[in-house]
Amino acid sequence: MSVAFNAGAQIKTYLSDERPFRPDPEKGFVSYFNEWNDFLLFRRMENTEQIFGLILTAEEEIALTSDLRVATQVGDNHFTLAGLALAGRNLTAFVQSHNMVTGRNVMAMQAVDNKGGLTSEGMLVGYFDFKSPDDPGIWHIASSPDRKHIALIAQLPYEEGKARMFRYFFMNENLTITHKGEFSAGKGQGPLQLSQFLPSDSGELYLIARGPEDRHNYPVVLKASVQSGLCSEVPLTPLVKTGYCQSYQAKINASGHLIIAGYVTEERQPAPEGLRSGSWYYDASVSPDVTVNTFARPVAGLNAHQLLFNDNTYFLTGMSASGIAVTGFSYTGSAKFDRFIARAAPEDKLLAGVAAGILQQQLCLVYNTVPGLGGAEKGRSLNGQQLTLTMIDNDGTQSPASDFTKEAGEGTVALPGYFSASPEHILFPLRTKEGVRVITFR
Repeated sequence: MSVAFNAGAQIKTYLSDERPFRPDPEKGFVSYFNEWNDFLLFRRMENTEQIFGLILTAEEEIALTSDLRVATQVGDNHFTLAGLALAGRNLTAFVQSHNMVTGRNVMAMQAVDNKGGLTSEGMLVGYFDFKSPDDPGIWHIASSPDRKHIALIAQLPYEEGKARMFRYFFMNENLTITHKGEFSAGKGQGPLQLSQFLPSDSGELYLIARGPEDRHNYPVVLKASVQSGLCSEVPLTPLVKTGYCQSYQAKINASGHLIIAGYVTEERQPAPEGLRSGSWYYDASVSPDVTVNTFARPVAGLNAHQLLFNDNTYFLTGMSASGIAVTGFSYTGSAKFDRFIARAAPEDKLLAGVAAGILQQQLCLVYNTVPGLGGAEKGRSLNGQQLTLTMIDNDGTQSPASDFTKEAGEGTVALPGYFSASPEHILFPLRTKEGVRVITFR
């Protein structure tokens, strides 16, 4: 392990040893952390099988593990790795099977051991019946913010003219199912198209779906309780004179309240590359109204990236072809500041991502930029990128950009978009000629 110190950013970096591993972020990525480890999970596909390669980091070291995989077919059962979630020490794999003969969709879970293997015995979570292989139902899986619970909801096959039906399962860090039941989510045209599913620590289940054009594309939010089994729509009142919702991020804050923030555009049918005229913010515990804040200058192609909480300030980060946007909100929803960090982003989208987290009570952003453009200096890596770090405090004061290319080591390619961020650190992989290392910022 090597240690470096950058006086400009007051951040220490640590490098792991190199290991033979080739991440494939294009196929999918998810990360988790607990007080013992960070898990960086890169998906790849072999024929129709979904496989996750696992990197386990502990004390800035990499423990490479075997691939997480399941048998694709046993008899009439077709198996898929539906997802992964973390509760306490337990990284758990959820395995879904469709039996086309019996018409049953079954979800089971298997614990992942500290070498990345699946336990030999699967534990049943739940099941439901389906009539058509074209509509076998949909499962959604998520960890709670305290990382001590896992929630699953199953959206049952849709029946025309009837209420949308869901089944839910809520388990603790010992993988014991403490609550299960069923709820309806009102009648609608076809299945509910969820953009996010978020469980709270106490068992409130938030279902966030894209809203229709007549409410300017602002999301529809449903809230179900594992305690009562009831579900209702959460009041969210878009101010329709202020444009159309383009993109957003939702997250549950430390008080257990749902926060949503995103961007608005004047276009009725927003284009990905169109101008964003401002930001919007919603907290049902404060008001059912959406708060809209107008940018001093519109930004083209801006899309919501991360929503982070830091005491009385919430940060919304966004990415565009020309730079990184940061909007700071007070806990009441009013905008405190807007910052735009211009950068020459790498053309390779795998390198253009941004690692974001809260370090030393400030927003910390780590990203690649092209040296010599956008104010970058002459740092070099394997592919000619500069690894840059910027910090912004709760008042919007931005630190000078710091060059961490040297700390990343010669001959590496940083992949900051595939990161894990805890209150103590931000880490992500560095691709090398022979494999991979991990760089940690503390």
